[in-house]
Amino acid sequence: MLRGLKEYLENSAACDISLASFMKRYNDIHDKDRIISLWYGALSFLKEHSSLEKRQLSWELSKFTRVELEKIVDNELQEREHDSTVLANASRQELAASRMHTKQVEKRFNAAGGDAPKTSITGPVVSSSATSTTPEPHSPSLDDDYVAGQKHPRDSWSDPDETPSKFRRGISCATETVVEHEHEEDIHDLESTDIADRGNPFFFIFQALYDLHYCRPLLEPPRPSNLTEIQGKLFNFIVPKLNQFDSLDQVQKKDVYVASSMIAHLEHEEAEVVFGKDMLDKLGPLIVDEAFSETADEVKVILDNVKEAAMMGNKTLDPKRIRLCVTKELGLAADDELNNVKVDEHKVCILEILRLMAKKSEKPFANIPKETEAMTVRVWQDIFDILFEGSGVSVTTGETGLAASREERTANEQAHGGVQTPATPRKVDFLLLTSVELQRKLVHIEIADYEHKGSKATDEDVAVQLRKSIRHNHAILTRLPILDEIIFLDIKGFTARVMRLRRHESVFICGTMADEIILPVTPAQLEIFMKGRSLSALFRLRDHVLDTASKVQASILQPKKPPLLRTLTPPPVPRPATFYTPTKRTK
Repeated sequence: MLRGLKEYLENSAACDISLASFMKRYNDIHDKDRIISLWYGALSFLKEHSSLEKRQLSWELSKFTRVELEKIVDNELQEREHDSTVLANASRQELAASRMHTKQVEKRFNAAGGDAPKTSITGPVVSSSATSTTPEPHSPSLDDDYVAGQKHPRDSWSDPDETPSKFRRGISCATETVVEHEHEEDIHDLESTDIADRGNPFFFIFQALYDLHYCRPLLEPPRPSNLTEIQGKLFNFIVPKLNQFDSLDQVQKKDVYVASSMIAHLEHEEAEVVFGKDMLDKLGPLIVDEAFSETADEVKVILDNVKEAAMMGNKTLDPKRIRLCVTKELGLAADDELNNVKVDEHKVCILEILRLMAKKSEKPFANIPKETEAMTVRVWQDIFDILFEGSGVSVTTGETGLAASREERTANEQAHGGVQTPATPRKVDFLLLTSVELQRKLVHIEIADYEHKGSKATDEDVAVQLRKSIRHNHAILTRLPILDEIIFLDIKGFTARVMRLRRHESVFICGTMADEIILPVTPAQLEIFMKGRSLSALFRLRDHVLDTASKVQASILQPKKPPLLRTLTPPPVPRPATFYTPTKRTK
């Protein structure tokens, strides 16, 4: 994990992370693109792991254009070539001086009648008897040039690199081999960065998307070595798109954002190419549930009774008569409740929704006012109020901020954009919350997001909205480990697609779960609605939401067991990250 580079920077007094300093460390690399790519990878690693982050690690790459980076590399390579020439000349002079010194030592030994010591450019030769306890005769050495007790110049050498070359030659070949091996390991670590220890295997994909957004030089993300099969397919889909990102349309860009969040969207236009037919056939049944929109027996009985009462002597279904019959049934239920007779709450809920839809369908088509998004939102809000009345679930609307998106955006901006201030949350249309009383405070937990577009929205607008909704619910689901899936609605006008997002192995998968839910606005649509499929799907959605809320509440209220032994707090378990469009910068 870049041990040599990290130690080099951690121990550096100036904490210099410039490109020039990096080239001095790895001075055997001569290719420009490789130098820039390795430096970029080093900064990314240090930004994630090094303690330098709080001191200096602003995003250096954003300060330079590609041309400026190449100029820095060219200048450094020229200086390196000049230094090599000077060093070669100095080495020749030093070798000549060393040989002269050796001859002087030999003369001193010959004058004393002894044998001259054998010397080597790599250091003295140690005999196999060096471990013997018998003391050997003292041999003159370079230390003999200094009087006993006098401070030796090498005592002041604090850095091995500052040691005069005459003494550095004493380093053994084995030591040099170890140093060279560690240097090669550093280079290997930079070239094939193993991101297994990162919380997000697509960390460098996030960085590349940020670089594209801020017009920085694009460097191809390194492929992590620990990707699963489906992660690898997502990676192979994303990387080629980066080089042509500016030419992609809005839907294609959002598909890249979804895939970067490690979500396998099984229905985007390139899904069969990306995942292959065999994998889609395997994943499809994990999403689709045809029984979800089948008419429930209880719903069918209630609707048939109302329909029979409303069509007394009539051949056509009149929305007004349906509304009046439903009102009568609700009045009888109210009388029973006033008389302390147990009332079927499920039946009352069905009748209230039916009365609301019958009233909506009463007006002749020519008299229906121009539909606005606010009108459709209000109808859906009324439906949700009826479904979740008296439960621990509330539905807020009106461009509410999603807290999960704020946390994700803040983390992304800090890691990839160099922004340390909290980001603003994304606005959502229908935010489902469950409430828990914890330590005398009411805590609201996000459990789902339903996005909405008006009936006149284009197909592209709806497709972009779906990709947004998928990522919103992904951000929510990653914060609720107790849950395996979220079922949510993608709404256009009075029609809603039922979507399922669920965990699967190392990723998340998402697709259409069941038939559309259609709210009636005409007599013909009301007649179809009374067959019960859409109404049954609404109540199955209600059951799912209430079950989700119950699990979340139980997990929060579950008492935490204290550890048996006093131990260090383990590191937090990494969460999958959700990619959001980077913030706009003002110059």
